[in-house]
Amino acid sequence: MTMKRPLQRFALAAVLIAVSGHGFAQFGGGGMGGGRRGARSDNASSQRTGDGLSTPATAAAKVRDKLYDLRLQLMVTPEQSPLWDRFSDAVWDLAGRGGLASAASADDQTAVQFAQQRATLAADRARRAQAVSDALSSLYDTLSPEQRHIADQNLPAVIP
Repeated sequence: MTMKRPLQRFALAAVLIAVSGHGFAQFGGGGMGGGRRGARSDNASSQRTGDGLSTPATAAAKVRDKLYDLRLQLMVTPEQSPLWDRFSDAVWDLAGRGGLASAASADDQTAVQFAQQRATLAADRARRAQAVSDALSSLYDTLSPEQRHIADQNLPAVIP
């Protein structure tokens, strides 16, 4: 049993790392500058509409739907429900603030201020990603083998 726990943590870390690249692309860089190359023009928001995430509401709806579908597939029991809620809230928090809100534009900041802002956003995202990992670890420990199989197959599409 002691060997199983580190393997689970490693697997979860690998999933989060693999999915984080998808999240960065999905949310315009996850607050890390994404495709930013130099100053952006006023049509920066229109550039984002071509990737299927035309609005933050659309992105939020996709995350909500994926979480709902996974909960149904897992057939979460009443005993697992509080742990599922903690996991779902953590995913929602990560997706909802995954770099969609931007502070001042680069034109209004010095290079140092811009770098500090990006570092702060990255640290906050890392904290929220750790909360997802912790909540998932707690939930995963309570899942049956069948539920774990379903989770292993479907979680990468749910975690932003």
